[in-house]
Amino acid sequence: MNKALQQLNERYEAMMFAKTPELGRKAARELVRAVLGDEALQKKSLEEALRECCRRMRPSSDPKEQVRFENEFVELGLWPDGSQRIAA
Repeated sequence: MNKALQQLNERYEAMMFAKTPELGRKAARELVRAVLGDEALQKKSLEEALRECCRRMRPSSDPKEQVRFENEFVELGLWPDGSQRIAA
């Protein structure tokens, strides 16, 4: 695995296993920067940036499946509290 891919995986895992909402959002912002670049969050909301990340990292030819993937991805990065997270 090359270094860039390893860093993306580490950021995704940090977002996925964050213990607090603040850590989840921090990891989500770092992942967005790694995938979309530094200016991505200046031009769009964190939610929209996460959706775009998902489309790049986990594309699907089925539109319904793609929406489901994006919703799960956004929920990982923007979860308000542990009780509202989806089971992985």
